[in-house]
Amino acid sequence: MKSRIFALVGTLAFASAVHAALPAAFTVTVAATDIKQLQFDMTTAVRANWYELWFKANSSSPWVYYSRTPVQRPRFRINTSVHLLDWKQARFFVKACNPGGCTSSNEVGVDGQQLAAMGYFKPTRDLPNQYFGFNFALSADGTAMAVVASERTNGVYGTAGIHVFRKTTPTSGWRREDRFHPNPDLAGGGTSVAGDPIAISKDGKLIAFANWIENSYTGAVYLFRRDAGVWRQAQRITGNGPNDQFGVYVKLDAAGKTLLVGHNMDGGVRREGTLNVYQDLDDGSDQFVHATTVPTPPFDDPQWGWCRALALSEVGHIVRGCFAGANLLWYTQVLEATASAPLQYTETARLIGGSGVDVAIDFLGQRIVVQEMTQVGGNLGVSVYIRNGSGWIKEAALAPFRGVNHSAISGDGKFIAIGSTDDTIAGRGPVFPPYQVGSESGTVAIYERRASGWALRRYVKADTANYLHSFGMDVFLDQHGRVLAVGSPYDASSATNIDGDREDASSPGRGAVWIF
Repeated sequence: MKSRIFALVGTLAFASAVHAALPAAFTVTVAATDIKQLQFDMTTAVRANWYELWFKANSSSPWVYYSRTPVQRPRFRINTSVHLLDWKQARFFVKACNPGGCTSSNEVGVDGQQLAAMGYFKPTRDLPNQYFGFNFALSADGTAMAVVASERTNGVYGTAGIHVFRKTTPTSGWRREDRFHPNPDLAGGGTSVAGDPIAISKDGKLIAFANWIENSYTGAVYLFRRDAGVWRQAQRITGNGPNDQFGVYVKLDAAGKTLLVGHNMDGGVRREGTLNVYQDLDDGSDQFVHATTVPTPPFDDPQWGWCRALALSEVGHIVRGCFAGANLLWYTQVLEATASAPLQYTETARLIGGSGVDVAIDFLGQRIVVQEMTQVGGNLGVSVYIRNGSGWIKEAALAPFRGVNHSAISGDGKFIAIGSTDDTIAGRGPVFPPYQVGSESGTVAIYERRASGWALRRYVKADTANYLHSFGMDVFLDQHGRVLAVGSPYDASSATNIDGDREDASSPGRGAVWIF
């Protein structure tokens, strides 16, 4: 009997020892294997049942659990925001675990991977002067982008080729989805250097594009829809005769149900900045119908007064940048819908200042970003306004550069991007202090809203030695500020599609868009 008891005790002790044995030592490596992605590969850890990825944002942050994978898949592939990650200080390690405990891998940094994680998008044709990146739009969910290129179609120069790129799945990178043209494909659509003639819905399945130059500047807006994975032209809306410039500014709401079209004529009279509002009534036709016209504010002299910049919130606020003419007054007009049948908009605020050429608003209409004409500390920048219980108040003035080309605010209102094509900070990709002075290669500044106010989070640059590329001409942020897209319309590389030769300079004015 005693021998049986001893045998049982010995068996249990041996089983406990085996059960408590930790996984064997192993190593982890990291590399940027696709756009905005880091991949961690592990050697086999004997006795492991699963792996855990741990992350430390910077030297003063705690280690935090990131994700888990079974031992049968010894790899982590994670998305990252190139413009937000602290590439100098961020650290990762992996734990190999079983019910008895975990064994930690070596610690790895990611500095040196940031340039490979940036996306570099080019037109499909190797031809100069396509100005790819002058006019483009990023979907609010950060998964689709539409970019206009100036092309030659059927012997006609300056036609518009619309390139669509999409992030295919959460764990794979970006791919070119399609390239198509408006019908009719008339001259001028690809050469616009003014206004904002392209917009895309939040889910990236509806694109509005305007050739406001066509037919003696009459202009037309084209609507393209993606159904069952195929793009088709669903509608064409034309302007009101010569010089209307119909569509010089276009905006879509997040749901793709409201379309704003800026144009210049109202009842045969020049009123630059008149808005036509169209709605998709969900009647099965997929057609936008005219809902209302929003005239420009009264000016003392209509020949000198105008409205240009345009923004639209997810909840329907319209923001319009205006110049009051002979009064020499710039201001930003805030309009809100006050009736739905028929649709009617009323001015609810007038923010004095700005430049009239660039405005942005977050999804809920709580923050507005206005490009300024006046200097702050010798630099030009933007003013940030916030809505409180009594109206709009100026929250901050952000002036990182001598000049500003374009700015954007994330849908949640937590990040602002400001682009300047003539900034001289030296470097490539995300830039960290101490900052050095280089050529006028262009820079984008990223600001983050914190409890203490707006703070500079990062400067970012193109990854090329060719400085005549106008990096920062246009910028977009997705709804959470995790995806940043930057236009570089004079980039000279002859590369095509995605992630080609960034250093080539043989094709002037081809253009590019960078994804961070």
